[in-house]
Amino acid sequence: MKVINFFAQLFSIFAFLTLGSLLILVALHVLSVDDAVFKVRELYGSPFKSMQTGVIGLLFISVGLIFSKTLVKKGRSSDAIIYHGESGPMFVSVNAIEDLVKKVLKKVSLVKDWKIKTIIHGKDLEIKIRLILWSGGSIPQLLAELQDDVHTRVGKILGPENKLEIVCDVQRIEESEQHFEVKKNEKTRSISA
Repeated sequence: MKVINFFAQLFSIFAFLTLGSLLILVALHVLSVDDAVFKVRELYGSPFKSMQTGVIGLLFISVGLIFSKTLVKKGRSSDAIIYHGESGPMFVSVNAIEDLVKKVLKKVSLVKDWKIKTIIHGKDLEIKIRLILWSGGSIPQLLAELQDDVHTRVGKILGPENKLEIVCDVQRIEESEQHFEVKKNEKTRSISA
């Protein structure tokens, strides 16, 4: 979705720049009226150029509508989960949920780096955590503990009526500097012996 969003923003930037440039050309009389009329007559005089310009115009309109539709859908997506408590409706933002997950991840020493993406589907919540881990531990046990901790912490905030799914995706496992030092010391001991 980030690629489509990027192209939508890029297209809108170029559209505004083009329209602004045309308005400046007209305002500063850079393009004379005679030249503009000549180009329009040339366009009307050649059926091939008319058809080519029409197809290009339809292409631009179609692409613009597609990007507009994408941006409208993206803009409508909820960035907070809403649930009704005893006192009334409550809103919990995606940022608050992600901050809570970050606090859990910071406590784990085997986690080097992470990226968190939270997706809301009505009352359902999906948290995707991409991890870069340090070597030296049991990965299945670590991921199970992480999922349990995150589920417990987020579950306390949202309550039991919201379905919560936590997906852990390990991108890389890197060796820690301490592990390199131990291997280096072992090599120097074996060489000296």
